[in-house]
Amino acid sequence: QPRISEEDVCNIMATDVSNHHKMLLLLGIGMFTDENKANPRYMEIMKKLAYDQHLYVILASSDFIYGTNYQFCHGYIGKDLENLTQEKAIQAIGRVGRKNTSGDYSIRLRNNELIHRLFMKSENMIEVNNMNRLFG
Repeated sequence: QPRISEEDVCNIMATDVSNHHKMLLLLGIGMFTDENKANPRYMEIMKKLAYDQHLYVILASSDFIYGTNYQFCHGYIGKDLENLTQEKAIQAIGRVGRKNTSGDYSIRLRNNELIHRLFMKSENMIEVNNMNRLFG
């Protein structure tokens, strides 16, 4: 259940984002997308609310795993994430259920192809190639 304080409401309303983004955040729905990179204040507020577990849900692109280290109770990986690499999928799934082993957690995959991508050897290892190039 979202818990948005009066101070957070004032901070949300003072950000320079669309009214849609403000309304969603007030309802406890964070948006973690590329367009939000343009407004670091919105991201700061949303990340704080996520860290304090005051959001109901976060809707995100496949890049949400970069720069986050939050515990999530449930993960839904949508069928529209065709570009989700094996490494990103493993990182995303690893965000669910951290730090607390006594809770109820779930991961739902909306695309059977992602199951194959998780458990089969991947030839397209973008993150591995980038790290090898960086440190090589």
